[in-house]
Amino acid sequence: MIGICRLCEKEKELKKSHLLPSFIFKWKKEQGTGFFRSSQNPNKRVQDGLKLYQLCADCEQRFGLWEKQFSEKLFKPFHDNSGTHVKYSEWLLKFTVSISWRNLIYHKLKNGLSILSETQRDLAEEALLKWKSFLMNQTKHIGTFEQHIFPVDIIKSYQGRGSLSPYLNRYFVGSVDFDLLRTKKTCFLYSKLNKLIVIGIIQQPSKDYLEGTLIEYPTGKFKPRPIGIPEQFFHYFNKRANQCAQHLSLLSDKQWEAISKSYEKDIDRLKNSDMFFATGVDVSISGQNAFHVLKSEKEKDKK
Repeated sequence: MIGICRLCEKEKELKKSHLLPSFIFKWKKEQGTGFFRSSQNPNKRVQDGLKLYQLCADCEQRFGLWEKQFSEKLFKPFHDNSGTHVKYSEWLLKFTVSISWRNLIYHKLKNGLSILSETQRDLAEEALLKWKSFLMNQTKHIGTFEQHIFPVDIIKSYQGRGSLSPYLNRYFVGSVDFDLLRTKKTCFLYSKLNKLIVIGIIQQPSKDYLEGTLIEYPTGKFKPRPIGIPEQFFHYFNKRANQCAQHLSLLSDKQWEAISKSYEKDIDRLKNSDMFFATGVDVSISGQNAFHVLKSEKEKDKK
């Protein structure tokens, strides 16, 4: 279709572009059954992530270069070995800015950023302009609209305040997710690329809101290190994990049977997967609730 490219703002033929990079879904298909299920219709299997008409071919290619570097230099090495040390150059900030920019564009088109305060909407518009200029090589700085990245992984034991979602570990190792989050003094984009979390800051209450996660420019090093994130992140992870389980609870018996058969065809790969291990840990922490959370409300009422 012909339209205005959201990045270069030229009238061109628009491509159906992935909101989150296609390499993530290709990698996940290699690790699992080869299919995904959307929250809108979990009984329908899909083979790819959300795509929108928003970029021309030239801008798609621009993003593709950074996606390839991120995939080969960080995403795949990290998922093979979580202790990986990676020296990065400007490609990491370019990639993460492109992710946050796409995430914010999506939410702007979806609801006009109506969930934000007036101040936050103004800041969001400023972030879009700053990020676009950076992606188009018109500036080398993104100002206060920082990008952060940190890993998540299986929580083998927990003694903190509150309880863990019975699905939390499976959410950590097996879900791709994105969102726009806000409080009165905080606003940021959340993009979960399997076990790597990208945060695009729009508004933060203080410079130490996140610690040990900032992406440096033009060079830096990604490695295991102590990080500091607000307690609200823990509550949000729990919430998203429960929502993910609720979507799965809508699966029909026929679909559960199809899933079981697909796993039986490659039981050895399943046994060696992160998802299999995460399921075991969820069960060790939450007991039968790890499975109960996946049951439909109708089934729960029978208990």
